[in-house]
Amino acid sequence: MIALTATATPKVRMDIQKNLGMQDAQEFKSSFNRPNLYYEVRSKTNNIDRDIIKFIKANPGKSGIIYCLSRKKVEELAEVLQANGINARAYHAGMDSATRTANQDGFLKEDIDVIVATIAFGMGIDKPDVRFVIHYDIPKSLEGYYQETGRAGRDGGEGQCITFYSNKDLQKLEKFMQGKPVAEQEIGKQLLLETAAYAESSICRRKSLLHYFGEEYTEENCGNCDNCLNPKKQVEAQDSLCAVIEAIIAVKENFKADYIIDILLGKETSEVLAHKHEELEVFGSGMGEEEKMWNAVLRQALIAGFLS
Repeated sequence: MIALTATATPKVRMDIQKNLGMQDAQEFKSSFNRPNLYYEVRSKTNNIDRDIIKFIKANPGKSGIIYCLSRKKVEELAEVLQANGINARAYHAGMDSATRTANQDGFLKEDIDVIVATIAFGMGIDKPDVRFVIHYDIPKSLEGYYQETGRAGRDGGEGQCITFYSNKDLQKLEKFMQGKPVAEQEIGKQLLLETAAYAESSICRRKSLLHYFGEEYTEENCGNCDNCLNPKKQVEAQDSLCAVIEAIIAVKENFKADYIIDILLGKETSEVLAHKHEELEVFGSGMGEEEKMWNAVLRQALIAGFLS
């Protein structure tokens, strides 16, 4: 018997072997490294549409895919790009079959430069000269991110992978999971946490990705990601971590991350006032820092195992 898979973490590979009763099977795997791909994570602001238009116009005539999480956003963005003179079309599973096929074929034949799509686009499509993949929204998992960015530069040529990230997107995705079975929610949250840690990390993107798939990348600097080309300034966050832990203890560990941040920033929300937490000593103790910084401290603390 032979079992084949495309993009799988060590845990997934182990599960496959276990479920198929193939624990003693030999394992053959090629490297996950795609040296020609450039990885970058940008802060998502209100100017994201303008940023994307600017990027595409700086790369005229190049083929690209833009992934959005919702069908509505796919159609809106495709219209915005067209209004700005960009040869773009939408693609999602809710469109009628004829339009979807026409847009896909137009992209493959190079009559269309840019496809704005949900993750429904890409399965089984082998266009070797896709020069950029943009994620308008943060992907739900690093497996998805790797597969989607992997559609760029399949001919070994240039492949720019730009992802826009904001903490609001993360909260939106967490909200979508509510109402699902508890086990599914837990798995979904863990996958999101790993994606957020990747987005917020200051270490080499390539090293992070390969580590996730159980592969060690030994180079100090890959020379082809934002963190290696423009290293982020690192700060000592021991005092900030202590402030977070003190706030969590003060509210008896019963509240979510965004509530802890409200406490640190001294926000008198209706929920804070209802619990009389504005009277706590830690209330407002983190007002000297931005919300973005506290989000990063909490996220890294969860990943490092300081919090659970």
